[in-house]
Amino acid sequence: MYRELLPYLVCPSCRSALLPRDVCGDTAIYSATLVCTTCAAHYPIRHGIADFLGSPRPQSIAQLTNELPQTAWGYERFWRPLALTLLSGERFSLERELALILSMAGAPRQGLLIDIACSNGLYARALARAVRGTSAVVAGIDHSLPMLYEAQQRALAGGVRVSYLRAEAQALPFATHAAAGVTIGGALDEVGGLRASLSEVRRVMLRNAQFASMSLLAAGMPGAFLQAMLSPGGVRFFPPELLLDLFERAGLRVSATRQYGIVLFVACRVYGEVQTY
Repeated sequence: MYRELLPYLVCPSCRSALLPRDVCGDTAIYSATLVCTTCAAHYPIRHGIADFLGSPRPQSIAQLTNELPQTAWGYERFWRPLALTLLSGERFSLERELALILSMAGAPRQGLLIDIACSNGLYARALARAVRGTSAVVAGIDHSLPMLYEAQQRALAGGVRVSYLRAEAQALPFATHAAAGVTIGGALDEVGGLRASLSEVRRVMLRNAQFASMSLLAAGMPGAFLQAMLSPGGVRFFPPELLLDLFERAGLRVSATRQYGIVLFVACRVYGEVQTY
């Protein structure tokens, strides 16, 4: 984790400031303890990754699968390059996907950029490359340490500057109105507590900041049968109108959508007050 991220971090429990102690590392922090100034909670930084969750506690089979080192190793090597081509029904390269998500996210050249549920850090690295040489700070979060370790190695190998944190989408360890941009790719179906996650996205974003997401929609037959089989594992697929309504209710005004088969890209901006359910 890099020192420039520290001013943006807060305790995910009480949202108070964090103080680093026993810091090992100069520009990049290899190990330390982040201590909450209010509730005195302690969060370790180990091997350069800040951990706000403690012992692994997957909430579903899907999340449990992502905790496996084998999944983390193979995710971007095998699945990710083919995923959107298979799911959209047309040729859809990673380069095309990243260009689209960057155009929707805006990639502002200053402030904090967050990639939620980052897995191997595909979007986080793209953001970091887009803002290289600027004052922007890029962070990726995920609940899986194996995914984060893989993401960290890929960022280092690619020469891009990304700080990685282990945290939940429903309790982001970032200050209110801290983020100039937020992305999430392919995880809205798996995070659980989607309304709470979107509420957190809105909380951490500056007014007029941009949010860009890629998610998988509910399919028609015969795909609906396969999706129904995945539901007990913690994966839920939304119809597009319901997903867009959830964005709007969370205070994220939809500004653009692009749909390819069951793959939906959405760009949003923060606005107004959040509606109550």
